[in-house]
Amino acid sequence: MKNNIIIMLLMATAFIGCQKDEVYDAPNSFSDVGWYFSKTEGSLAVSIDGYLTFSDLSQGVVSHEWSIGEGSYYLKMPIGKNDSIFDGKTIGSGTTPAKTISVWFRKSGLQPVRLYNVFNEKVTYRGVNAAKERIFIEAKEVGDKWVIDTTFMVDVYDTIVPKIKIKQNGIVRDHTNPKDTIYVEAGDFVELFDESTIGRADTWEWKIGTEKSNTKDAKLTLKKLGVFNGTFAISRRGQNIPGDYEFYRIPAPFKVIPSSKPFVAIPANIKELKDQTIQVPFNGEFAPFTNQKSFFTVNVNGAPFTIASLEINPIDATILDIKLVDQIYRSDNITVSYNGNGTLRSTDTRVPVAFTNLPVAMFQHEVIKFTFESGGENFVPKAGENLATTIIGISSEQAANGTKSLKMASGASGNWSAFINYIDTYHLDKGVPVQYEYKVYKVTGANLNFLAPWINKGGNTNVTQFWHADIKTAPFNTWTTIRTGKFTPGETANDYNVYFRHNGSGTIYLDDLRIIEVDDRP
Repeated sequence: MKNNIIIMLLMATAFIGCQKDEVYDAPNSFSDVGWYFSKTEGSLAVSIDGYLTFSDLSQGVVSHEWSIGEGSYYLKMPIGKNDSIFDGKTIGSGTTPAKTISVWFRKSGLQPVRLYNVFNEKVTYRGVNAAKERIFIEAKEVGDKWVIDTTFMVDVYDTIVPKIKIKQNGIVRDHTNPKDTIYVEAGDFVELFDESTIGRADTWEWKIGTEKSNTKDAKLTLKKLGVFNGTFAISRRGQNIPGDYEFYRIPAPFKVIPSSKPFVAIPANIKELKDQTIQVPFNGEFAPFTNQKSFFTVNVNGAPFTIASLEINPIDATILDIKLVDQIYRSDNITVSYNGNGTLRSTDTRVPVAFTNLPVAMFQHEVIKFTFESGGENFVPKAGENLATTIIGISSEQAANGTKSLKMASGASGNWSAFINYIDTYHLDKGVPVQYEYKVYKVTGANLNFLAPWINKGGNTNVTQFWHADIKTAPFNTWTTIRTGKFTPGETANDYNVYFRHNGSGTIYLDDLRIIEVDDRP
């Protein structure tokens, strides 16, 4: 019988790798069984048409044999450092009794290199794999001899061959003919798909004009009028694998023409930034303009505020930036209007449509937020409390927004219980006041006297407490928003964390839990 050991990761030995074109001089003594590779980092991986050197360092061998699979060839040694073309330098395939071999890999995929050693006595290979784990391979008894039969799997990476598909309005477009122009209305998009199957790429860059994306599949919105070339760069850059890069110039040009759609604001995306800039996005780019602010009105809590400036956003010309003379706050109700009498135009000559009292989504000044949709699972019972009475976990039974919330159940009436998040810490600035805000759902029968959110630091250092008795009178079976009083940190730090404590019993759910900087109109 024989023992085939398939080794996918590099078996690193105590020997230091020499250069590929050097001859290995065996030391005077070493273990009974050992081997050496010219590649000493990560898995055994090589580009197609590349080579690796293998050396059997075993002693006391009765017989010894290397064998390689179809598409692999032995190379005549020595091999120079700059050698890359090996036609005419092969010395066969199949098996060889040579102690050291260099193998040229001309076929992609997992390629075997087998070492078959026969000994008069039992030997054991001791080494480490690519994960730095100790491994032991014992010889197997075959008749009156001992055999170590090892197959090293070399991952041969093929040259990348780019293949793409382009869709517009759900229809696949022919991009291979330079005479077939792809017409795109300004503000519309094209979809780009990487359909490459050869080369195992892991990095991408699409580009049409100034628009680009670094995703495998991309959706590029084209805004500027003109004719543009498209390109696709695809590469392989993973760690400890052979790299490759290919560049594909899309033959068909893209011509961006004036849109047939109205030039309109996008109400859902109107918002305030942290610096109090109000942004109004449109479905197309603006041509340069001057003196247009008089045609806009910004109402704050029902009263018009003076506009200090109206400009095209310097990064995205589809956005108008509005700054007011007076300060605005998160608690303000702000709307924006345009009377349509200005001389504004899009870059494709469209006239913007007038609009009235579109609401502005105010900047929330959030220090940290848990929606519990993806995250927030790091809350645990607080050490030192009545741990048996606190059951905490993400639940889909109730949700204020989305589909999940944080469920807390406590069984022993009158006992204190608490939960804390040691992992998801947050930053507070000295002198900048903050407060908690959260939504709570109290199940019928819950008897809670207090729900006290704390700000902790470094895990267990209490910084401040907000005692909420209104949890006792909150209605059952509905979501109620609770906001705490204000706290001004006396220290700037990054290791603040969330801690809740209560007394009572029953089940509650929390959602949209956040700490926010105080930004209410005085």
